[in-house]
Amino acid sequence: MTYHKGENRLRCHFCGEVKPLPTVCPACGKPFIKYFGIGTEQVEEALHNLFPKAVTLRMDTDTIRTKDTMQQMLGAFARGEAQFLVGTQMIAKGHDFPNVTLVGVVAADATLLIPDYRSTERTFQLLTQVAGRAGRDENPGRVVIQTYTPAHPAIRYAREHDYKSFYHYELEQRKKAVFPPFSLFVRILFSSDDESALHAGVSAYAEQLKLSLDECLGSEGKKDILLYSASPAPIKRKQRAYRYQILIKLLRTARLSSAIQTIYTFAADHRNELFAMVEVNPQDML
Repeated sequence: MTYHKGENRLRCHFCGEVKPLPTVCPACGKPFIKYFGIGTEQVEEALHNLFPKAVTLRMDTDTIRTKDTMQQMLGAFARGEAQFLVGTQMIAKGHDFPNVTLVGVVAADATLLIPDYRSTERTFQLLTQVAGRAGRDENPGRVVIQTYTPAHPAIRYAREHDYKSFYHYELEQRKKAVFPPFSLFVRILFSSDDESALHAGVSAYAEQLKLSLDECLGSEGKKDILLYSASPAPIKRKQRAYRYQILIKLLRTARLSSAIQTIYTFAADHRNELFAMVEVNPQDML
């Protein structure tokens, strides 16, 4: 749950649930509650306190309801009607503001801690992209990154604009962990409002699929399956529906294409109201 100061409520950005602000801790019953973390609201408030005469625009899921709203804000900022633009990752990519000379990144470590094998790569991409928003005209630009791990390769190489060194570092890490491109992930996602039915259905599906894969790969190919798990998705509930997944990690061998075909064929033959999708190397692991 995320605290939204404007409405004085707790809100989950994934499932949409809203709760009133508690006066006591729901675990221990004590009244000592401390808020932790830096959000766009807090950054906006800090800028207002430091520069009360300046105009600040905030772009996040709470303020951007339509595409038109986003374009209006970007247009106002480009015209110089606001001095600060505060936002989430949506303001980091693809925008060209010639008069911007300073970019700040708050809590750059947040994306490094996401449980996804691409998190280091995405952090490097994000920092590089947002740094490119500053100094796009004649005036030089400056980028300030707030981080608890300034020595992390993703941050260090982004600071130095060293794409090649980051590429070689990340490829070596992927090789050690046998992550793509040295292996391949397949995720089969399921969704339902009924968690007990979802758990039972996914368990049965996973057991039958494993038998089909074992038959396809044979005794020699069983070692190609580096991971096979059926469990709740990392984000267990989204948009008021429960989410479970089967996650399979396959070694890249001559048998890989047969294994993938078996998974797709099984999915086509066993579609039901719980089935959501099959993803190969999904864009996110959440």
